[in-house]
Amino acid sequence: MGSSKDILRVLVADDEVQICTLIREMLTQMGHYVEIRHDGEDALKAYEDQGRFGLVVLDVMMPVKTGVEVVQELRGRGETVPVLLMSSFLPEEVLSSLEGYERIAFLQKPFSLAEFRATVERITRPVRC
Repeated sequence: MGSSKDILRVLVADDEVQICTLIREMLTQMGHYVEIRHDGEDALKAYEDQGRFGLVVLDVMMPVKTGVEVVQELRGRGETVPVLLMSSFLPEEVLSSLEGYERIAFLQKPFSLAEFRATVERITRPVRC
């Protein structure tokens, strides 16, 4: 997983439709399949109902459940899926609440396609023992 030849199922959750459209376009250009949700609770339901995803992309601030709450629930269930959190502002308490979790990356909005691509490729590389 993680090379440009690998196709991932990606779950994207952001309450801003324009951001979802942009992320979908970027991931589709990379060859990935994208499932969109607009809040954290729907993202968790999609994760439960639709099986495994190779990557989860979350906005930090969303209605119902935040991206951080989604990460905490996934990790609490033992899920190790790579997670990319996005936000225009990342408070220190958000970053510190996720310390110790592996395979999590952060991107500050706005970001370029190159930054997004590099982060996706880095976080989805296979874990080596």
